[in-house]
Amino acid sequence: MGPTPVLDQFLVSLQELVQNRDGAKVQDFLQLEPPLSDIYQRMIGELRQSYAPGPKTEAALLQRCEPLVPRSKGGGSWTAFPVFVKLYLIFLRDMNTDNLLETYNQLKVLLNQCVLALGDSQMGVVVLPTVLYLSKILAKLAMGLDRRPDLIAHIRRMEGLADQEESSEKVTLVEKSANVVREAFIKCLTDRTGTPGPHGKPEGKRIGIYLMANLCLKLFFQCGKLRNAEQMFASISAQSPPLAYFPASQRVTYLYYLGRYLFANNLFFPAQIALQAAYDQCHRQAISQRQLILSYLIPCNIMLGRFPSQTLLQRPESQALAKHFQPLCKLIVRGDYLAFRQHLQFGSTTAEWFAQKGILFTLRNRCEILVWRSFARKVFMYGGSWGGPQAQAQKGPPPVLNLKKLAAATEWLQAQHATTKSGTMAASNLYGSQVVPEPTDVDYAGLGGADGTAGPTTDEEILEKYGDFLGPDGFYDEGGSPQPNVPGQLIDGNPEEDYDDCELDPYAYDLDDRTEADRFTMMQEVESIFASLITQGLMGGYLLHREPRFAIPGAKIKGILPTGFPNVWQTISARESHDSSVPGWVQSRAPTGLGAAGGGRVVNLSPEPDQSARASSHISINNVFLQFHVYDTDALDTWFQNQRGHCPRNLNAKSNPAFSIPS
Repeated sequence: MGPTPVLDQFLVSLQELVQNRDGAKVQDFLQLEPPLSDIYQRMIGELRQSYAPGPKTEAALLQRCEPLVPRSKGGGSWTAFPVFVKLYLIFLRDMNTDNLLETYNQLKVLLNQCVLALGDSQMGVVVLPTVLYLSKILAKLAMGLDRRPDLIAHIRRMEGLADQEESSEKVTLVEKSANVVREAFIKCLTDRTGTPGPHGKPEGKRIGIYLMANLCLKLFFQCGKLRNAEQMFASISAQSPPLAYFPASQRVTYLYYLGRYLFANNLFFPAQIALQAAYDQCHRQAISQRQLILSYLIPCNIMLGRFPSQTLLQRPESQALAKHFQPLCKLIVRGDYLAFRQHLQFGSTTAEWFAQKGILFTLRNRCEILVWRSFARKVFMYGGSWGGPQAQAQKGPPPVLNLKKLAAATEWLQAQHATTKSGTMAASNLYGSQVVPEPTDVDYAGLGGADGTAGPTTDEEILEKYGDFLGPDGFYDEGGSPQPNVPGQLIDGNPEEDYDDCELDPYAYDLDDRTEADRFTMMQEVESIFASLITQGLMGGYLLHREPRFAIPGAKIKGILPTGFPNVWQTISARESHDSSVPGWVQSRAPTGLGAAGGGRVVNLSPEPDQSARASSHISINNVFLQFHVYDTDALDTWFQNQRGHCPRNLNAKSNPAFSIPS
């Protein structure tokens, strides 16, 4: 082997840094990302010339690296570190940027060995900055390849990896990287340096808990494996020091990912607490980071009943978000559920941005009930019976809304959309739901007028269209054995003889009888929507079934509208704020009574309402959201007022002549 002056100097300097336990400078020495400086290029040349690939040269290289660590009194040593340095030198020698998949695999092996070196109780903390450095490089490479799979597609085909993944569950490079980083996170979390448990300040390797957790969560969100993060949050709740002991950058990043995880699991109240805390602690000059937090904080608050105020939307980080959320808020206040569905219809330009953020279906499913609440409130304002002066008396009748009026308003709303370009969304249904128009099931298209047209009637027409199903060339008997079939013979017998008492056509009832049947279906759906709103506490009152009506008792105390349509945010927060913990967020807890919850408990992260942890109501929240009392303002009733003279039904001509049409 020839002389290697640069390598010798490198190993001597690295040995001195290890003895001084200077982890930051050790990380500076172990550079990987190109372009490397000239001295590293010279060391790579020495490695390729003196330590060519082969088992003997690798053993010799390991022997050169063994003196890097000091020997302990018991005779043991930090054996994982010399192996790591050997792999680092081999990585530099063999690095081939033309084969990114091979580079990724080599880097993952190198990080695995560095994580093993991190596990040493005495010297492991020295390589903590190096573990974080390698993890970031691995994550960057994995996410880059995940976005551009074409860069390694030809390599995977040559190695036969594509066929293997088709026959087994696909594990992406990002997920593989996350699993390696998670091992480093566990090493940091379980370190016994200093005071263990959630009450001790971070010392030793524990200072890297949230550094590794944030990087791991970033990878999990990138590959869409949020379920794998559940155990991380449970472990942090049980063993991590309070989050307040860590730097602001780590706190903000962790609370952002925690809020997104809770949001994805439908825990919106604790999610908005975490996201609000991340937004409050984020530096005001970090515009892109604050905008990223708001892109999830705003929809979380909308679903809880609070809209973004103009003060918030005029901030630099919010100006790009206003065009996405302001139309959504207006549609919720407007109460037009068909326009709301069209606005968030998958494939539309308005919904594309929400889909990229991963919140499209959540907004569609969770906000539509608020749209119906607004619609019901407007119909009550213009068509409900307020009770008159006697409603204030002790025995006066409560204010009521006849649900037939809401059904009539729904039909009118559908008629308005039927005359627009999007009439297909609001056309009257022949079958199925009368509230949510949907196209006919393709499996029944053409059957007996299922799509509004006449289907085949004669036997010849039926066999010509469905002969391959009714009379196939072969079939399986009850024992599962194949049997031939005479061409044209019906497998299931003669329908007129065997199924005379059964109706097999789901669209068979007479079209002349549709009017009463549809009105009954419409009323059932409207009543179900009201029952859902009452059950969720978004409306106050009860339903009368014999003559479908919605009654508001006790209206004389708070008023009719506040009683029948209580403030959404106040209703939800009063129900959700009974617990003082946010799952996954370790906060400093002062010792209280004997029955107080300990800081080291494991919080159940299941999304079921009766098992999920709730957020504290005493945490201050900036006044940047308007509550749903905006419904009470006259300006937001413009939509109904603008329809004057266009309503097809006389909902309540005496009490509100503007909401009617001439006969």
